[in-house]
Amino acid sequence: MMPATVAVKQHRGGFTLIELLVVIAIIAVLAGLLFPVFAKARGSAHTVTCISNIKQLLEAAQMYRSDYDRRLVPARNWDTSHGTLGVSWCLLLQPYIKNKEILTCPLDSAPQTARNSTDLPHSYGINYSLTYLTGYGQQHLTRSMSSLEDVSELIMFFDMKSEVGAMGSSYMAHRLSRVAFHHTDKASVGFLDGHAKLLHANQVDDGKFWIP
Repeated sequence: MMPATVAVKQHRGGFTLIELLVVIAIIAVLAGLLFPVFAKARGSAHTVTCISNIKQLLEAAQMYRSDYDRRLVPARNWDTSHGTLGVSWCLLLQPYIKNKEILTCPLDSAPQTARNSTDLPHSYGINYSLTYLTGYGQQHLTRSMSSLEDVSELIMFFDMKSEVGAMGSSYMAHRLSRVAFHHTDKASVGFLDGHAKLLHANQVDDGKFWIP
């Protein structure tokens, strides 16, 4: 008598093409939903860093004023002994910040250095109406805090376009042509009283913020 044949159930190995396509479609949908969220979170982190950088620059500028009879740090000090027209504010504030990284915005891929100046790569500009008055020599060419009234509405630092190759900007000469709006069409702006925030172009395009 022949032994009974035992039926063995065959298990499939792997996935069918239809199952793989379904999985890929689900992954694509999830990626489409999550990537904008991740991008927004990354952009928010960069904005927080940029605002923090400007606040630290404002604090350094305040310490500088304490050491120089309440006079603002100049855009450039006209010291020609370095072989240039002088040392920029980026270097003049280094003793107070001791950190070159806070001079650059995380969204600026090519931080600039000012032409004809002893300088450090930077993403932020300084307001020339406060810090770049006419004259040569090593004397201060900037305003004193005692000569200014509403410092809470005067811009000191701002996001600046990389290709400018300058230390800052004059509203009278350049308007907003040197201001960079990196942060979702907004620019990081630091005011003389120490506060910083993001502003749209139509908000910052007002002479009262730039000219004392």
